[in-house]
Amino acid sequence: MFSPDPTSARIGPFWITPGWTRANAATVWAASFLTIGLSAFMSFAQPYILNEVLRVPQGDQGTLTGTLAALQEIIVITLVSFVGIWSDRVSRRRVYYLGFLAMSLGYAVYPFATNIGELILYRCVFAIGIAMAPLMLSACMVDAIQEVTRGRWIGSNNVLQGLGVVAMALLLAKSPAWYASLGADPVSAGRFAYWTAAAVCVVAAVTMAVGLPRIIPGRPGADAEPMLRQIVTAIGQARRNPRLAVAYGGAFIGRGDFTVVGVYFSLWIVQAGMDLGMSSADALGKAGMLFGIVQGAAMLWAFFMGMIVDRLNRLTGLCLALTLAGTGYLLMGQVEDPFGPNFIPIALLLGMGEVSVIVAGGALLGQEAPATNRGPIVGFYNAVGGIGILFATYVGGLAFDNIGRTAPFTVMGLLNAVLLVCALVVRTRSRLSVEPSITPARQNSP
Repeated sequence: MFSPDPTSARIGPFWITPGWTRANAATVWAASFLTIGLSAFMSFAQPYILNEVLRVPQGDQGTLTGTLAALQEIIVITLVSFVGIWSDRVSRRRVYYLGFLAMSLGYAVYPFATNIGELILYRCVFAIGIAMAPLMLSACMVDAIQEVTRGRWIGSNNVLQGLGVVAMALLLAKSPAWYASLGADPVSAGRFAYWTAAAVCVVAAVTMAVGLPRIIPGRPGADAEPMLRQIVTAIGQARRNPRLAVAYGGAFIGRGDFTVVGVYFSLWIVQAGMDLGMSSADALGKAGMLFGIVQGAAMLWAFFMGMIVDRLNRLTGLCLALTLAGTGYLLMGQVEDPFGPNFIPIALLLGMGEVSVIVAGGALLGQEAPATNRGPIVGFYNAVGGIGILFATYVGGLAFDNIGRTAPFTVMGLLNAVLLVCALVVRTRSRLSVEPSITPARQNSP
């Protein structure tokens, strides 16, 4: 069991890391609310830009959307190691507010694109901010709290992240329609909406600059293990431990599931709404409401899924998660009318399945990653998740344009089923070790 340092401050039931104040910790809560929602709005609102600003034919929008999202993820994967080392040298605070400022610039220029080339260039600017801000959120969540209350602390931040995404879907997503109601033409309404997001990013940057501590972790970048060695270590561990290999598969599936919802859900709803005669602004607002239902279900279910996973064999918990996700995504792939009465129950199941794989996969990883090599394994886990995002964005875009608007959901549903079969095989062939609460080396499970 862990004991708190009684000389440090507390905020509610949470023991804060020495050197951090209550205001610093509260700023991390604000960061959780702001970062993920602002990161997601770019892809979510993009169908409006494609339809009203660039007039991209609907048959090409899926591939273009996937290409842009994949390009963003490639930039993120390329930069995150450098950004992490940089934050060790100059402080999380500085990198965080600069990341929000880069996101703000990306939002400000994005609706001015007059062709695909400019759209790609402006998306690269935004991607630099995405390589900085979300990574700093993860780092600050780890830095701010003592081990004794880490689990509850992460849970509280996950709830705020979910609330931030719901707020984005219900408020920012409706801003084009609101500006249009005030008399703005469709192009101007879209620009005003993106500028609103840019302004919120500036507010977030100021909040981080004022609220986060100026502490410099001071871990030299030269001490970081080379990426190639991390990959070799992580793959070697997976070859010896098939449960860890399944956890890596959970990273691929979990991030891919989340990406399909974040990237293609709004594109589908906007196109379907326009087929019924809705304006792009009204269709985007409707997409925001339905997306809020999915993410609301995910946010509420995450806490209960965590409780379930802690009471089950961790591999069994992942099998349950994959069953929920696979069912939800396959059912969503069969939906013809997103405005019909059967959509809401499937959307709720989709949100539950999406978050279940993330929670269960992370728990299995934390249990199976040995304390002596946890860094390389967690790093490779995140890299596999990045590959899952690339796959979901690119293949999902091709499926969207060439098969159907719900095809990306069917693709991820089938992949969930494949990993479920692999997990069941591993589950039947091996006996899971003792739970992390009993094994000290595994008490730091994420």
